[in-house]
Amino acid sequence: MDKDDKLRLAEIHAMVKTISVDLQFLRRHRNVLFGTPVLEFNEVCSVLHLSARQVQRLRERKELVGFNVGRRRLYFQTEIYDYLSRLERENLKHPEQSMEQ
Repeated sequence: MDKDDKLRLAEIHAMVKTISVDLQFLRRHRNVLFGTPVLEFNEVCSVLHLSARQVQRLRERKELVGFNVGRRRLYFQTEIYDYLSRLERENLKHPEQSMEQ
């Protein structure tokens, strides 16, 4: 194998590695809208370790908003992360309240 073949093989290997990383991302985030991963309602319940009713209450209190696509309720993953960040900040401000619950 000469130098050109080795170089070409290295380029192909780099392309395959990039494609592999992209495929792994797509497997984890099969729902993507505007480049942002989207979670379905049941995935939100799982991520937050809450029941369906508890997540519905969060939506009713406008703590989570989400959006509908047909009959499906979807949430941007960033919205869920923002919600968790708000909870963390509130717990840092008032740690005694989080201990009581």
